[in-house]
Amino acid sequence: MAPTLADFGHASMRMMGRNALGKRPLLVLLLEYDDNAQGDFPRLAAVHPPAYYDQLAFGHPNPPFVTDNPANPAGLAGYVEECSIGRFSFTRVAIDGPFSMGPFGNPDDSTHIQRVAQKIIDYSPWAFIGIDGDVFDLLVSSDELVVLVIENIRKRFPANRPNDPVYATTEYFIGQPLSQVTVSLEVRIAFAGPFTPFFQIAHEVSHSLGTIDMYNPGSMNYLLTLMGAYPFYANDQATVHLDAWHKLQLGWCEPQQVELKAHGSADVAEISAQRPDGAVILWHPSRGASEYFILERRRANGPRRYDRSFPGDGLLIWHIDPARPPMNRGAPNLDPGSSGVWQTGAHTPPLSWSDGTVAVSRLTFGAGPDASIRVTW
Repeated sequence: MAPTLADFGHASMRMMGRNALGKRPLLVLLLEYDDNAQGDFPRLAAVHPPAYYDQLAFGHPNPPFVTDNPANPAGLAGYVEECSIGRFSFTRVAIDGPFSMGPFGNPDDSTHIQRVAQKIIDYSPWAFIGIDGDVFDLLVSSDELVVLVIENIRKRFPANRPNDPVYATTEYFIGQPLSQVTVSLEVRIAFAGPFTPFFQIAHEVSHSLGTIDMYNPGSMNYLLTLMGAYPFYANDQATVHLDAWHKLQLGWCEPQQVELKAHGSADVAEISAQRPDGAVILWHPSRGASEYFILERRRANGPRRYDRSFPGDGLLIWHIDPARPPMNRGAPNLDPGSSGVWQTGAHTPPLSWSDGTVAVSRLTFGAGPDASIRVTW
């Protein structure tokens, strides 16, 4: 029996049981520390104009995305809407600050996270009651809210970290008179600094939806997926989509399922609202859904605004192996994690499973209908 899309993990990537489908609130706070303001802790307004971060969080800009003169940053709201083919979006809670945090004090990571989390809940505890959407338990958790914190730390390591519960008390109307209630916050917080590029900001924010890192051997899937490797302090607007495997797991596409039989073929199109089935899962009965390949059509000069940094025009072969994160088997030698893109007119060496046995003697790539790529074997 052929595996189902659910067997391949369709819509299984969740945060506390909730899919990244529909809408989710996004809160962005700018925090500033007083230490050495002209050096390691520059004022955020000295690096980017005040409107920059509002555009970066909630904008739907048209390319080209540029950092300066004048700034036209890529937007997180527009990014997730495009990647999800309209199935997921952020709603605005607020972008506010910068708020003074006093001296940094070089705390350990856990202490720092809790200090920031307390600042978040203290920012507007009354507002968090409205965000508490699933059940009225006065606990705002990662399935209800996405949080991005921008700090004025020059070498702020981009990260996504959970916080232990923090609490704040506020008044709330429960009969007469107003009642005192305690609100708690336990979420994942995406951290960035003044020079963190859009790629890394989107990468860390996406972890709050359940995504995983894809830092593999070779070139570490560089510029093939948002979850690959990229510089931490580039202060630029490089943009690439999430990979087809993540989109499958998030419920943002439904690839075709094609069995690896002799003398087979498949047409691979870009994933889009018109073609949510554009990608192709290559599977074999000997492996079922435990190990397989996803063929993904990509191009930098297509209609997508947020895939402009993709290195070429062609096809990726994602090897899905439960022993490690997905990796591209790149041109020209199927090197794991390579950024090589397979072009029309090329063919692969023998493509192997993780145990070294041959899955298919070769894949050949040619032009298909409507800008798709026809793959034969």
